Amino acid sequence: MGHSKQAKKKRGWLKFFALLLGVILLILVAGFIAFADRVDSMRAPRDVAKADGIVVWTGPGGGRLEAAAELLKAGKGERLLISGVNTDLTSETVLNLLDIDADIKNCCVDLDYAAEDTIGNARETAIWAKALGYDHILLVTSAYHMPRAQSEIAVATGRIRITAYPVRASEDLNWYSDKARFKRLLNEYAKLILTMLRGTNTRVRESAPDVPLPEKSDTP
Repeated sequence: MGHSKQAKKKRGWLKFFALLLGVILLILVAGFIAFADRVDSMRAPRDVAKADGIVVWTGPGGGRLEAAAELLKAGKGERLLISGVNTDLTSETVLNLLDIDADIKNCCVDLDYAAEDTIGNARETAIWAKALGYDHILLVTSAYHMPRAQSEIAVATGRIRITAYPVRASEDLNWYSDKARFKRLLNEYAKLILTMLRGTNTRVRESAPDVPLPEKSDTP
């Protein structure tokens, strides 16, 4: 009798965990669909508000540098940071890719060779903005990368206001009809979740009250 009761209790727990797992999977699937639809609907703003500075993150996907250069020429920011430059490229090579006047290149373009990934991009962007006293930046990167880019900057420093300027590849297909793009978005979605979890953990630590250590007693 006792064995039957224990087995029934065990089955109850198994059903509970199966239900919980199903709910979690459903939430993750719904979250991915919302993320993918958001990326597919992203467009660069037509009327771009002027910011303190412009930041472009290098990486796969053409058009980023060109878009950032146009924003700088239009006076949409005081300076331009190109973050995550390949260390094999000289500064002259990178600057020659920008269709802007030489005097603007010399005075108003900064190159970051330190960042090797998205976390590094966010860190260097935060350092650059803080050093210049910037509170508002225009962020130029690929559309599919924009949500995680914004989250990473929020983790690095929550004080910067970001105006997103997503760049889309002209050949981008709908995520549900292109296998390669589906896999890329799925990978980016997983990284975004990890970034959000890390940011939540950071905020919890920062908001936790300082607990004073107990005073040592002089008595043995």
